[in-house]
Amino acid sequence: MTSSGREDRNSGEPARACAGGLPLSRRALLRAIGGLGALGAAALSSGCSGAHVADEAEPVATVVEGSANPVELARSMQVDMVGDVGRLKTFDMHCDTVDVLSMSSWEPYLSTPALSRQGDLMSNNGDVSLDRMGQIAHVQGYAIWLPDAVDDPLGFYRQARDWFKSQMQTYSDSVVQVKDAQDIPDVLAQDKSCAFLTVESAAAVKDDLNVVDEMADDGVKCVGLTWNGQNALAGGAKSDVGISDLGRRAIERFEDRKVALDGAHLCDRSFWELMKLRRRPVMVSHALSRSVCDVPRNMTDDMFRAVVDDGGIVGVSCCTEFITKRTTGTDVTFDELMAHYERFLDLGGEKCLCLGGDFDGARLPSWLSSVDALPSFYNQVAARFGAELADDIFFQNAYAFMVRNELV
Repeated sequence: MTSSGREDRNSGEPARACAGGLPLSRRALLRAIGGLGALGAAALSSGCSGAHVADEAEPVATVVEGSANPVELARSMQVDMVGDVGRLKTFDMHCDTVDVLSMSSWEPYLSTPALSRQGDLMSNNGDVSLDRMGQIAHVQGYAIWLPDAVDDPLGFYRQARDWFKSQMQTYSDSVVQVKDAQDIPDVLAQDKSCAFLTVESAAAVKDDLNVVDEMADDGVKCVGLTWNGQNALAGGAKSDVGISDLGRRAIERFEDRKVALDGAHLCDRSFWELMKLRRRPVMVSHALSRSVCDVPRNMTDDMFRAVVDDGGIVGVSCCTEFITKRTTGTDVTFDELMAHYERFLDLGGEKCLCLGGDFDGARLPSWLSSVDALPSFYNQVAARFGAELADDIFFQNAYAFMVRNELV
């Protein structure tokens, strides 16, 4: 499936277009998207922008200095495909592995659902471990989940962050924390996995917006304002409240630091308020279709269309209780999960869908219960939708979103 501005994969050249089809001068484009510096200039010179970058002397045609809309710029930016690295490229936006492994031995948090996970990022009895990534060139978003009932969410965040950082040091030969998405191709080419931090509930912010800067400095790439309940910022899926004044200020600060806002756990009211407040594309790290399975944690068709129109992404969850309400039988089927993909694709989600498996955070289908099942899952999806679309879902859409969010 192709669309205007999409890369011609036969030629390997990006299709270049901008609003109105008019060229922009390189300097004007850099000014318009806030000054990309050397990193952005390199991206533009390699063809990462969907705009036709003209010679320096050409006049500005469609962008007035200082007036560019980041959402419009992100939607028009074409990001180059990552080349062959000898393994299947996979990019998953959400897992709870850091929490379930790091919290299991913390006395203050033993009451939280740490399940029975034991081990570390290299080897454990959970769903995601480095020693099971041998067949894939994998990028994993590791969430720091802040439970609603935790009395000291900032302390919880820092404990999990420190554990994650220590794992990155211990296993630096196998995994690298990426703070810049454009480093991902180089890391994968070194036969290493990529890891990035996310936050599931920004309850740690409370009334101190300096925590936003701390998270950004730690390399957090996306953040959800809530988990399932209400906090000082917004309302989660099990509430019916909107975004507070503090939440509005936190959104502005997160976006200033180019931390993407994640609408996965927001209630409907807070989600739509976020869509009105946001200045940058919004993403949803792990969710499914409410039209297919009518539960509050899933997205309505209108929500999904809004994220598509925004230039955002939606990570498709594999949480069985949100895939189907069927209570008979012992396992969710591949077709039942594909019903959600097909609904989203019917709504124009070809460039929006990505993986948001919820590994180590939910009950999963037996045939997709760990990261080493991804190659088999890819083969099934490619047989269903074709390899080109499968490549987008399994890697390119998420990678392109992360790059665009850093450049605009």
